[in-house]
Amino acid sequence: MRTRIRFPNVVAIVSGLVMTAAMRLPWWILTFEWTGTSYIYPYLISGPASEVVGYKRSAQMQILTYLLVACIILSFLGSVLRGWKGRLVLGAAGALALLAVWRFVARITSVASGFSMPIQGHGMAYYSGFEVMPVSARLGVGLYLMVAGAVLCLLASLLHNWLRPCR
Repeated sequence: MRTRIRFPNVVAIVSGLVMTAAMRLPWWILTFEWTGTSYIYPYLISGPASEVVGYKRSAQMQILTYLLVACIILSFLGSVLRGWKGRLVLGAAGALALLAVWRFVARITSVASGFSMPIQGHGMAYYSGFEVMPVSARLGVGLYLMVAGAVLCLLASLLHNWLRPCR
């Protein structure tokens, strides 16, 4: 009996690697003129933003981190599964990753709107109407990479039977 070499879904593996890289890069970058730059990841806030804006690590961030790690694991698992199981796992991983990105953007939007500051661009942050601080905010590379990884995962799900034949 001869064994055939079975190749994994390469697009799904690339998706998992891109999502892993996205977790290591900042998702939102805030620069306050007087206090400095803060980097916000889905699992960590590095810099003075937690004191200035009151944006602290929350239970929502912990759930988001667990969800994103699960998506990364599912993308690698789906790359080796055959047939509809692989498609289902990859589709779920891509959809959950996009859901996590949407919830992260919704969270930072609510924090930014509380201070009338932009989530992208230059503007002013208003504190209780008494203090105004110039702020520069931008979405980080990690957020864009996570979206790219999720889209790649969905693409790997759609093309799974072609990329990893069942026979």
